[in-house]
Amino acid sequence: MFGDFTKGFWVSIYQGRIEAAPSPSMRVMTSDAPNDVTLPDDGVPRFRSRPATFMLKLLTTWASMGFRKVRIAGVAD
Repeated sequence: MFGDFTKGFWVSIYQGRIEAAPSPSMRVMTSDAPNDVTLPDDGVPRFRSRPATFMLKLLTTWASMGFRKVRIAGVAD
C-alpha cells in the first residue's frame, strides 16, 4: 500500500506494510495530525512543519535522481 504524490517526486509508503522496515528517523508535519491522535513517545524527533534538514535531504535526493519523477507501473499521471 502506498500513497502517490503525483505533483512531487516521492512516494509515501506505510511502514507497517513492509517486512523488516527501518525505524522512522523523524516525524514531520505533526501539526496536521487530528486532535484525537496521540503520537508515541519513542524518542523519534517531531516537527510541526518541515525542518530545513528534511528539505535539504529531499532536495539532494531529488538532485541525485536527475530531478525526475518516480514512475510507477499502473499509476496514471
